[in-house]
Amino acid sequence: MNLDDVIADLSIRKVLARYCRGVDRGDLALLKSAYHPDASDDHGTFQGNGWAFAEQLVALMDKSTIPSQHHVTNVLIERQGDRAYVESYVLAYHPIPDGAGGEVHALFGARYLDRFEQRGGEWKIADRRVVMDWTRRALPGEEWALADAFREAKGGRRERDPSAGWFQAPRS
Repeated sequence: MNLDDVIADLSIRKVLARYCRGVDRGDLALLKSAYHPDASDDHGTFQGNGWAFAEQLVALMDKSTIPSQHHVTNVLIERQGDRAYVESYVLAYHPIPDGAGGEVHALFGARYLDRFEQRGGEWKIADRRVVMDWTRRALPGEEWALADAFREAKGGRRERDPSAGWFQAPRS
C-alpha cells in the first residue's frame, strides 16, 4: 500500500460517512456531495441518477417522525488508479408505517457495491448498487425508560437535531 492508496482509502471512508449523515440528518447538500453529478444508483425501488435519488430520499424521510440511522461497518477498497471498487456492509434502521397510523423501525443488513472515481482530486460515488442481504419489518419492544434522562434524548433532521451546527461551532 502506498501513500496514494492511504489517501484514497481515507477519502472514500469520509464520503461513506457523509452519505450516512446526509441521509439520517436530512442534509440534501451533504448527501449529494457523496455522488458525482452523473452518478447512477440502484437502490431497489429506485434506479437512476444519484442526485435524483438523494432528492427523493430526503423528501420521503422528511415525512417520518422517527430519524433513521445508517451504520457502515466492514469496508473493502480496491483502488485501480482513479477508480476504486468498494464493498461496504451497512446496518440501517428505517422508519416505516406500522399499519395503525404510527411508525416502527425496520432493520436491514445490506451491502453497498460502489465504484468510486477520483475527479478533480475528489473521490465520489460514480455507481452504486445495493445488495439487500436480510430485513426485519419491525424491531419489537418498548423504548428504554431512561432515554428521556439524556440531555440530547432525541435526534431529528437538519436544524431539529442536537448536532446541527456542531461542525461549524467555534472551539475553545
